[in-house]
Amino acid sequence: MGVLVRSGGWRGALVRKVMLAALGTLIAGLLSAVPAAGDENEQPTTVAGLLGHYKDLSNKAERVNEELLRIQEELEAKRQESRGAGQRADAARKQADDFRARVSQAQQDKSRVDALLGGTGDLNAMNAFLTGSSRDDVVSRMQAASMASQLSGTAAEQGRKAIVEAERAAKDAAAAQNDVRRSEAALQAGATQVQRYRDELAKQIEQVKAAIDRLTPEQKAMLSDNGDSASTVRIPDGDVGAVLRYALAQIGRPYVWGAVGPESFDCSGLMMTAYRVANVNLPRVSIQQSAVGQAIPRDQVRPGDMIFYYTPVHHVAMAIDGNRAVHAPSAGQNVKIAPIDSIGPITVIRRVMN
Repeated sequence: MGVLVRSGGWRGALVRKVMLAALGTLIAGLLSAVPAAGDENEQPTTVAGLLGHYKDLSNKAERVNEELLRIQEELEAKRQESRGAGQRADAARKQADDFRARVSQAQQDKSRVDALLGGTGDLNAMNAFLTGSSRDDVVSRMQAASMASQLSGTAAEQGRKAIVEAERAAKDAAAAQNDVRRSEAALQAGATQVQRYRDELAKQIEQVKAAIDRLTPEQKAMLSDNGDSASTVRIPDGDVGAVLRYALAQIGRPYVWGAVGPESFDCSGLMMTAYRVANVNLPRVSIQQSAVGQAIPRDQVRPGDMIFYYTPVHHVAMAIDGNRAVHAPSAGQNVKIAPIDSIGPITVIRRVMN
């Protein structure tokens, strides 16, 4: 019979409670890290101040976007876990039903054999003598009947134990599914709140963009500049070169939250899609990507290294040499080349491919 893995009684319940509490702490931490958007109504009056304000709002929006992506990924994982727990519970219940049917059949078989060997034993023995071709044949038939009775009794006892085991597995799987559903509900609530902050920031960004649209063409160029030309980049050979070449080919494409190409990207989406060219599967968001590969000192940066910014991490760029990087900056801007140290405060640099 199949062995079902269960959560382990009271220990499993305790683990589930601890995990649920940890999840609540995670959501609270995420939401406390999200900047309140209601205090950004005052807009600067100078061009430099307006552009700086736009960059600040875009940076906050990018951080919220990355956090929302992370929550949505966790939410989808919880939904899959919930579906899996439900399937396990259904399978355990079906197994218990199957065992009940087997026990019932074994009990019926035993009753029939016991009747042959019991109350009507003389008649059956005479019938065995009459139909048996020899004394040995009669003995073997009687022994077989006795053995069948014993086996049926054993099967019934084993079946009862299996039922208890399967019902316990079904109960534990159902409890795990309920816990996952509670976690899913908590994540959904967190996602809804982060989405609301994101929408508030988006409104403010649109207001600033409207003010920027009234600037002169020369002033607008300060924001829309694509940085250095990719023609000045020396691309290395091998997989690193293929990844960097792909990233550079996206220069001029717009930043769009949640986009992974081919027409638009967010910062971590650009990294994930570029590295896929070399069959490297990166996590979806920048804070997860920042744990991949080997940490590299700033003075040892080389092409293809990923440079992560801010605390907590919510932006990433790809080095093209020791001084420049290509990245998808933020809302309203396009993929471009920029000096590594001008993008923001560096948190960590990671090398995925040597």
